[in-house]
Amino acid sequence: MKSYSIIIPVYNEEKLLQPQVERIISGIDTSLPQSVFELILAENGSTDRTAEIASKLASKDKRIKVIRINQPSYGLAFKEGLRKAKNPVVFQFDIDFWDIGFIKRSLIKLDSCEFVVGSKNLNGSKDLRPVKRRIVSRLMEKAINLRFPVSISDTHGLKAIKKEMVDRYLDRVVCQNHFFDSELLIRIALDGHPWQEIPVSLKELRGSRFPFLVRSREVIREFFTLLSLDLKPEVVKLPYAFRIQKAMVQYLVQLFM
Repeated sequence: MKSYSIIIPVYNEEKLLQPQVERIISGIDTSLPQSVFELILAENGSTDRTAEIASKLASKDKRIKVIRINQPSYGLAFKEGLRKAKNPVVFQFDIDFWDIGFIKRSLIKLDSCEFVVGSKNLNGSKDLRPVKRRIVSRLMEKAINLRFPVSISDTHGLKAIKKEMVDRYLDRVVCQNHFFDSELLIRIALDGHPWQEIPVSLKELRGSRFPFLVRSREVIREFFTLLSLDLKPEVVKLPYAFRIQKAMVQYLVQLFM
């Protein structure tokens, strides 16, 4: 079995961190007993006991590693985790969204592709988040797939990526927070590298830890930054009703900056 790294960005997760990490480790030891892996907790600017708890977990299990950045940023935390990952396959989990079965299935599929997405939007998946969050996520994914010809159904899903691809594309990514991982996948896919998707299930264990208005503004601003990127030289022809004019995108980017 391939060795792999699991990266989990964590911010103000003192209530979930220890029980969830223990469940992940136990699940791997039970379901994939031959695994050689590291679990990287990428703590980013927490104001509670998250960093302390992460350090204690690492002191008890040498497979757990802790890295820290000084500001709350999901994308920067994931990016730093990718840099530090030592194994040929890298998984991205959230502390409240992970799936041991996804590891096993992805390691098999990676024999014939460069990355695997655990999608909440495929037949057979279950997305049990609040309706508003599901609708917003679907609309954003639709816009991304209209803007870039990649057809990835869930760029914010669980991910398994070959480290070779990470090293090749990491420093090209412009978005540094909410859509860092989306842009990374889009860049890899646009260059013609094969990828696959697996249906997964998601149930929200806690709400956002950021004020709604602050998070919404940041998400919208970076979303339009992503859409404004010229990631492919040729112009993509879209149906008129869904065409995103470059000038309009640039205007919206400025509006939310």
